[in-house]
Amino acid sequence: MSNIAAPRRPWLAALLSLVLPGFGQFYVGDANRALGFLLAFALLGIPVVVVISLLLPIELTGVSVALATLASMGVWIYAVVDAWRQARRCDPFIPAAWQTRTVYTSVFLLIAFVLLPSVLGFVRQNLVQAFHIPNGSMSPTLATGDMLFANMSYNCPNCFAAVKRGDVAIFVYPDNRTQYYVKRIVAMPGDTIEIEAGEVIINGTLSPDAFSGDSSITMDEHKVAPGHVFVLGDKRNASRDSRHFGDVPLSDVVGRPRQIWFSRAEEGVRWDRIGKSVQDIL
Repeated sequence: MSNIAAPRRPWLAALLSLVLPGFGQFYVGDANRALGFLLAFALLGIPVVVVISLLLPIELTGVSVALATLASMGVWIYAVVDAWRQARRCDPFIPAAWQTRTVYTSVFLLIAFVLLPSVLGFVRQNLVQAFHIPNGSMSPTLATGDMLFANMSYNCPNCFAAVKRGDVAIFVYPDNRTQYYVKRIVAMPGDTIEIEAGEVIINGTLSPDAFSGDSSITMDEHKVAPGHVFVLGDKRNASRDSRHFGDVPLSDVVGRPRQIWFSRAEEGVRWDRIGKSVQDIL
């Protein structure tokens, strides 16, 4: 341990906690306080939002996410102020043996570029992910400019819900596996499907479909391959779907849109769409 005093700079402590909540406390030598701020910020910013997005009733999701976000920002701001105050109280300050630039840099890099990205990546791939709708191929269910939360714990062992006919689902686009598409599942493995004058017929029976009606749309009978589903856009005359790229492997169906959390058109925010359940829009 060095006996040489090295005063903590309040502005630097505040800046470090602004970059990463709790890092300013780490700089002034309070590792426990630093861990507390980091965990509080991380828990409010990731697990709480996940639980809200997946488990709470739709009507409570928007308000709950907003409150969790405000709480997370509050922790962040308080961490900055607290770091500044703690640094002012540390004069004179004699650093411990571990308080070196190398340790500070290593801890920052580990948290900012390894731990947090790994947690966020896991959440996005397996629990909840946000998506933006770029076009109107799923209109009126999804409109251009909609932003939504999708349940990514879908179509997997022990998941919350299994794939079924009529679901709006997110899947890997077969022609470019770096992209996701969102369409409606209209036929399951082994089903036969055809479209006559806009009407969808499944296994020889007219399907109760709220998006039919364009009599110019037809498709010869097609049998869905085992382990695959057939998807259509709700705006049938302006959608690229299974009529163009074929059946979609069930293993590529990765998510189920749950709620529209924001929506904006050229003319402004669509307040009437915010908070709506995607699966219930007809």
